[in-house]
Amino acid sequence: MELRHLHYFIAVAEELNFTRAAARLHTAQPSLSQQIRDLEAEVGTPLFERSKRHVALTPAGAVFLNETRLVLAQATRAVELARQAAHRQGSTLRVGFVPAAEVRIFPRVLPMLRAQFPEVELSFHSLTTAEQTEALLAKRIDVGFLRPPLDHPQLASTVVMNEGLVLVLPADHPLAARPDIPPQALQGVPFLRINPDQAGHALDDAIQAWLRQRQLALPVFQEVHNVLTLLSLISMGGGVTLLPEYAEQLTFRNVVTRRLSVPSQAVPLLLAWRKDTAQPMADAFVQLVQESLGWPDPAA
Repeated sequence: MELRHLHYFIAVAEELNFTRAAARLHTAQPSLSQQIRDLEAEVGTPLFERSKRHVALTPAGAVFLNETRLVLAQATRAVELARQAAHRQGSTLRVGFVPAAEVRIFPRVLPMLRAQFPEVELSFHSLTTAEQTEALLAKRIDVGFLRPPLDHPQLASTVVMNEGLVLVLPADHPLAARPDIPPQALQGVPFLRINPDQAGHALDDAIQAWLRQRQLALPVFQEVHNVLTLLSLISMGGGVTLLPEYAEQLTFRNVVTRRLSVPSQAVPLLLAWRKDTAQPMADAFVQLVQESLGWPDPAA
């Protein structure tokens, strides 16, 4: 039994006239009559009472009509749901990010994105730079906000923000009483370091360059893999660290930031995407970010 047989049956049942039903279905009446006979043979009972001037549903036909309408309605719903699922899949943008993007990029860009592309479903993934590079290549995310360097033939990127460094320390630390921190005040202070392989070497390079230029050798008290762990340790008095300026907008218990009296070199934040795959939504997102932030300079 095929769906077309059910359509034929419903047309005859509603018209109660084979000639009108055939015209409605754009088919020949003899063919329609044969299709109905085939259907009745498969069901195993007559569905219509026929005479030269009269067509009526049998009791079995009346029951079959109700059930047939339900079957066709369910089939139509199945098709529509499948199309909606395909549409949602094609309109989902998966975004990887480090905390800097969450704090300083998303508040400016996401309202514009939702206004221009209200049908797009956004999926956010908090990942380190190393995790984002892997996720981009594995096609688990479509775009990513991460730290350089990004050197892979399948990936492209553009700089979306540059930040200086600030000192992040416990609120009850003696240095927290100062409005800004001179380099020599950090001498001998226990230092927390984010693993550069996870956070991106550009951040670590900027920190180490600033320390070398100030002739500071801070003892590394502990090395961590993400910012959340870093802030947790600082809140417990476990040391201090240097982070890009986005840290000034973070709120974390017993953690404060202070500007450096001697500025550091800029730490870039990249927006990256795959360049060997057609990604209309990702391309539109990249263009929107560049326009809204005013950073058109390509880094790759």
